[in-house]
Amino acid sequence: MKFRTQDGEVLEAESLRQLAEILWQTKFIPEPTLEDWMRGSAKRAAMWDGSVIRTCSPEAHVEDLIAAGFLTRIE
Repeated sequence: MKFRTQDGEVLEAESLRQLAEILWQTKFIPEPTLEDWMRGSAKRAAMWDGSVIRTCSPEAHVEDLIAAGFLTRIE
């Protein structure tokens, strides 16, 4: 699967969990854990446009990022 971020970066992942891990690790200074990244990502999305992004699992988190328009599936 391929996805485009809002800034135009194209990321490829075999699963939504792998995509979450890629998003977490490609930050300039990644949070210590994937769970910390998801909480921070959800907080940033809420501040940006009021989006509610779940943090119960990496898969749910990425599904919500897609639904909110932060990621676009391109393939």
